[in-house]
Amino acid sequence: MSPTKQPTAITFRPGKREDYETVLDIQRRAYRLKEAPLYGDDLPPFKETPETIVREEEEGKQLYVGEYDGRVVASMRIKPLEDGWIYWGRLSVDPDVQGRGIGQAMVRSVETAFPDADGYVLDCGERSEENFHIYSKMGYRKTGEGFQVPGGPYVHVMKKPGRTE
Repeated sequence: MSPTKQPTAITFRPGKREDYETVLDIQRRAYRLKEAPLYGDDLPPFKETPETIVREEEEGKQLYVGEYDGRVVASMRIKPLEDGWIYWGRLSVDPDVQGRGIGQAMVRSVETAFPDADGYVLDCGERSEENFHIYSKMGYRKTGEGFQVPGGPYVHVMKKPGRTE
C-alpha cells in the first residue's frame, strides 16, 4: 500500500543572487527528468546562466523560490503583464522532492501573492501531458493560442481567471 501524498508546506519568496546557481541546477535536473525525454536536451532551460536570470529581471521577470526543510527546492519566474494578468513559467522542482505537492504549492503561492490579478497565464510544451493534467486540475485551461519556442517545442498557452468583481 502506498502512502497518501500530503501537500507540502513551502516558504515562497523572491529569489536572490545567491540562489541563482542552486536554481539553475534544480532547473536542469528537473527538465532533464521530465522534459528532455519528450523534447531532447537542447531546450532553453539547459542553456540558462546566472546572467540569463539577471537579464530577465531587467525585463521585468522576477525569480521566486520555494524553500522546504530549510533549503531551496523549487523555483519559477513571474512577470506581471500590462493587461492585469500574471505570467509564470520555468516551474522547476528538485527531482529529489518531486511528488510531494511542491509544484502545486508554488502555483498556489503565485495566486496568493497576486490576489488582485485578472488571471494567471503560463505556457506548456505540447507533449507535456502530465503538466497539462496537473494544471487543469488547478483550474488552468488551454486557450487555443500557442507558439513555437526557438530551438524547442510548440507550446500551448494556458490561463486561469483571477479575481472576480
